[in-house]
Amino acid sequence: MRAVSFIRREPFYRAEAFRQGLKRVGFTLVDSLRPEGPEDWAIFWNRKAGAEEAKAEEFERLGGTVIIAENAYLQKVDKTFYAISVHGHAGSGWSPVGPEDRFTKLGFTLKPWGVHLVGGHRLVCGQRSIGSQLMRSPPGWAEKTAQRLRAKGIRYKLRLHPGNWAPKIPLIDDLRACSGVDIWSSACGVLSLVEGIEVHHSAPHWICENGNGEIERKFALHRMSHAQWHHEEIAQGTPFARIIEQRSKASW
Repeated sequence: MRAVSFIRREPFYRAEAFRQGLKRVGFTLVDSLRPEGPEDWAIFWNRKAGAEEAKAEEFERLGGTVIIAENAYLQKVDKTFYAISVHGHAGSGWSPVGPEDRFTKLGFTLKPWGVHLVGGHRLVCGQRSIGSQLMRSPPGWAEKTAQRLRAKGIRYKLRLHPGNWAPKIPLIDDLRACSGVDIWSSACGVLSLVEGIEVHHSAPHWICENGNGEIERKFALHRMSHAQWHHEEIAQGTPFARIIEQRSKASW
């Protein structure tokens, strides 16, 4: 098994943890790689549209496995967990799901479902158009969504992405005042489900899609929690071993 990683160096993306974890499960790390089969991996951050996505598509066309890493969907402390999936990011790929409870370990308490459904405005959460051609948000998506809500007579608040504009108030405070959340495919929606708030996503995929409802969100959050890993687990190779194990059982 061979692997090539295109994740940038520290401090933000824990590149060394990925390298250690890959080696622990038996991969030989190389600087470049023409895959000979699915046992050869290429690791990308977000599968960004353009040259990086073209490289990922070529790697898969030759039979290799593309692993996508990105920031975690839900975590108490920033840059401690990272999402890992096969092929695509933000729910457009595949992640192994096990029976164990990983959500509770994240330290979040589920609020009662639906208490926000009456009386508040809709919170529209902007994104930065980062990711694959399929999954990056269209230019002006948040503003156009807000316009559609206004045309329907629905009250709304537009919250721009914190990577572009420093928010005036924390997300959790914005959520407490709304009756629903509109996202493209944002992690804001994951916290919204935890808070018991209905989420409307516009992207072709979302990591917690079909999660509206008391029972539905539990299944969605369970899947989500198995798609992200603490950097110490990554350094141990745990998510990579899980991917290899479940893909083998599925006869990929």
